[in-house]
Amino acid sequence: MGTQKVLVGGSSVTASQMKDFWRQVEDGSIDRSYLQLFLDHRLERESRFNWPKVYQTLGMEFHPGELEVPEDPNHWDIYVMKGVTPNMVVAALRKQGVIVDTYVDDLDKGVSINDRDPKNGSYRVRFKANIEADPEYVNKSANDLKEEKIQGITLLERLLLELAYFLATKKHLDIENITLCSGSRYSGGCVPGVDWSADDRKLFVDWYGPQHRHSDLRARAVVS
Repeated sequence: MGTQKVLVGGSSVTASQMKDFWRQVEDGSIDRSYLQLFLDHRLERESRFNWPKVYQTLGMEFHPGELEVPEDPNHWDIYVMKGVTPNMVVAALRKQGVIVDTYVDDLDKGVSINDRDPKNGSYRVRFKANIEADPEYVNKSANDLKEEKIQGITLLERLLLELAYFLATKKHLDIENITLCSGSRYSGGCVPGVDWSADDRKLFVDWYGPQHRHSDLRARAVVS
């Protein structure tokens, strides 16, 4: 028997997609408010990142000042306010019901080397608007990226992106691959990686050797 399809607006939805839809309804990934946004065709508009809400969730105020730029549908801007830390973002995610499994308990102390750090002042950084990390950097290690002078996302930026995306959509990033946070290093020299495991229902913050390369390990490169 072929794959059952349901016609919707000139396209098709498979039975497996419908099965996954109801699974997400049952486990709460798709809640009443999210479904209503979809039915009202407001999902794309409402899914833009609300940075004041992000920082309210973090217990901070959002003052972008001259950092703020017009939104670009092809890119995501991450606003990193002075004073925010990885530990704060992990705590905020956990308060939202997201299970976060970290390689070290204290990420602020453990990830001590970063290409950009809000200790030096607030800043904005832009990346491609990809659910999965950039496919063009497949099989490139942190060492490879450094040699090619490609600036990558830091761990803090990736965690802030996760929080902003989750607050907007109730979903997660990197569900098939892993973001190699090549802009950061653990104190021992290893590189953080972040991904969402659908099987474990957890956000993982792991580590990889600076020379490690794999098909599911990809960077997110700074655009501006």
